[in-house]
Amino acid sequence: MSEVEKKTEAPDPAYLAAVLRRRQAMQARLDQAAALFETVNAEAVHLLTQQYTATKSTKADITLGDDTKFATVTRVGGEAEARITDHGKFTAWVRDNYPQHFDFRVIPARTETVVDDAFADQVLAAINAANAAQYADPTTGVIHDVPGVSIQPTRRPYFRWLFTRTSKRQPLDGRQLVAEAVQAGRIDLDAPLALAPADTAPAAAEQ
Repeated sequence: MSEVEKKTEAPDPAYLAAVLRRRQAMQARLDQAAALFETVNAEAVHLLTQQYTATKSTKADITLGDDTKFATVTRVGGEAEARITDHGKFTAWVRDNYPQHFDFRVIPARTETVVDDAFADQVLAAINAANAAQYADPTTGVIHDVPGVSIQPTRRPYFRWLFTRTSKRQPLDGRQLVAEAVQAGRIDLDAPLALAPADTAPAAAEQ
């Protein structure tokens, strides 16, 4: 004879209501914080880009206002590589200058011109190294301006944000430091953020 399974009891209504209420209240806080974060993050990226353009500075310390560093932000440069953008021009250049790497491929109903893949990779690698659409012939030393090839970005620059770690001098990491500062009221996350320098604010207000 099998044991009678225990009947599942419903949770305490008051406790269930409290948990659901807190869950949705926290979700509302997260949604509000996410929206505010997007605004501040966009402004931060704009200002850091402006600073980089003006000073070429790629790293900044983030402090609590009393020179206590709790985070850093570093600009990571974008990447670019040579790509064949006009296959017709590139193929014609290979045909005229390096016919040993040029060939025809006969396909039913049509004929295609092709360039040896290894040679194309060699040319692109040389262009990447020179950072210009030029190929220096390793045998003759002749420098060719390579048509149909350009150096294009493969990744845009971005900013890397890091909190500080604990150390012998500072037992709290960056997240803990800023959390304490917020709790103590030294950083007000709810106050409106002045997005313009103080000296230009009056002029903006007059418009």
